Order: sequence, then C-alpha cells, then structure tokens
Amino acid sequence: MEIVEIEHTAIPSLPETVCCVGYFDGLHKGHQLLLNKTLDLAKQEHLASGVILFDPDPWTIFHPEQTLDYLTPLPKRLSMLAKKGFDFVYILRFTKSFAALHEQAFHDVLVAMHVQTLVCGTDFHYAAKNKGNVDSLKSDPRLRVVALDPFMETQQQKISSSTIERYVKEGKIELADELLGYMYSLDGIIGKGFQRGGKLLGIPTANLECDPDYVLPATGVYAGFVQVGRRLVPAMINIGYNPTFGNEKKTIEAHLLDFNENLYGRRVRFLFAVRLRPEQKFASIEALKAQLHRDIVSTRDILAKKSVKDWCFD
Repeated sequence: MEIVEIEHTAIPSLPETVCCVGYFDGLHKGHQLLLNKTLDLAKQEHLASGVILFDPDPWTIFHPEQTLDYLTPLPKRLSMLAKKGFDFVYILRFTKSFAALHEQAFHDVLVAMHVQTLVCGTDFHYAAKNKGNVDSLKSDPRLRVVALDPFMETQQQKISSSTIERYVKEGKIELADELLGYMYSLDGIIGKGFQRGGKLLGIPTANLECDPDYVLPATGVYAGFVQVGRRLVPAMINIGYNPTFGNEKKTIEAHLLDFNENLYGRRVRFLFAVRLRPEQKFASIEALKAQLHRDIVSTRDILAKKSVKDWCFD
C-alpha cells in the first residue's frame, strides 16, 4: 500500500482509482461496509483502490485549544487499511484554506486526483460550512458517486464512532467491540512499572506505555489478549490507579497467562474483550491478591469461550 500526502494546491500525478472518502476513526462495521464496496468496485472496474483521509482532524483546525483522543490514531488507521488490501491511501492536508473551498473546487481536487468513482456515506459533508453533500457530488458529471448508509442497525443502535467512544470510556467494552466488529485495542511499548505484581503479589504484569491520542477504556479489570508479534496471548488487563497502593499515575498493565518471556522494550497490543469489574480499593494486600486470582480464573473461563479469529480486524 502506498501512502501519498497531498496539498490541495499541488496535487501530484496519480493513477485512476476507485476511492472511499471519510475520516474513518475506528474503522467500525459501518466504515467497513464502505471500504469493502470500494475494493469490490475497484476490482470490477480494473482500477486501483484508494482511501482518502484528512489530516489533521478537521475539528482541531477550528478548535486548537481542545485535545482529542481517537479510537484509531492515524498510524493505526493506516496499518488497518493496509491489512484490507488497498493500493493507495491519500492523506489530504486539512487546512483553513482547504476547509474554505466551495463545492466545485472540492470536486476539482477529486478530478485532479483522477478519482473515477467515489464511495462515501450518505451523511458525507464537505466544502465550506459543510454545504456539500451527496446530492451536490452526484450533480457533477465528472464524478461517479456511490453513496451507502455507513450505519448498520445492531441491537436497535446505529453505529457511529462517537457511540463507540462513549462505550469505551464507560467500560462497556463488549458493546464497543460489537459495533467495531473486532476487539478494541491499545498499542504501545512495554516499560518498567512499579514491579509490585511479581515481587509483592506473585502475579507479574507487563506495563504498557501507551501510544498517545488513544481513547482509554474506563478504569477496571478486563479479560483480553496481548498481541506479541503474531501471537495472541490470553491476559488479565488492569487500567487504573491501583487504589490499594494509592498511585497518582494511571497505569495500563497485563498479566499474561502461561507466559514467561521478557517483554521489556517490545512493541505490543492490548486487546479488550470483557470488563470483569470496576477498580476497587482493598483492605489488605492479601485481599487484593485473592481477588486477582479470582479474576484470573474468570479471565480463563471467558476467553475459553471467545473465538479469537472472529474478534480480530482482518
């Protein structure tokens, strides 16, 4: 997959493509509907397949004082799109001048990029003050536009990135995973923690130094997996402040089941399947240790019923 960064005022020479356009934070089931349609059409039309993304997040251009977190920060989004098998990802630089383009000028950018067919959601808006929509796109004879409803009904709940983000922050990880179509995950490097797990509790943990910009799940204990290379290792994951010890810094750590390799300095991924319980303060270290052992048993039982293949992004 080739990644091409584009300024709208200086568009490079590009091949003819079928492209999907959107921000695609989360690449949830609704987004995957659009992505799969793009790949199918590109194959049918014997053209290259592409995805058009915007960077930075348009919201940050108009609200620079606000810090935003993401379900899938851009590097992860690009990795996931590569797994889908796209030929190109075009990253359009989002600036105030780009945001001020009128509809026709935005169409001119797409034409200059040699987009033959554009796939988008029925709710896609663009150009100055978001005045552009699917109807204005379809009115341009130079563009073939395929618009799909990117939200699919699941348990009477429409899929959206904002809904998934809320579920993640509330610890409703099973609901978030259902809408995503895969297990929510965090990427990072394993670093040095407080080392209480192995020395004090007899339950060693790997401390994740999480990549920035992620939406973090609610504090608590989770059953999940740690991806080490290509392996998915069952794990009990804790996010929180370890109130029994009175930590001031939030930590993300995992006890990997039946695993004793040294992970310090390794890049890994923590995947979240089920929230076992909220974070709580225990009266003693022994009480905490007893609960953690119960959590390990619960983790084994839950993950034994999970089909890993069904819950990984492909």
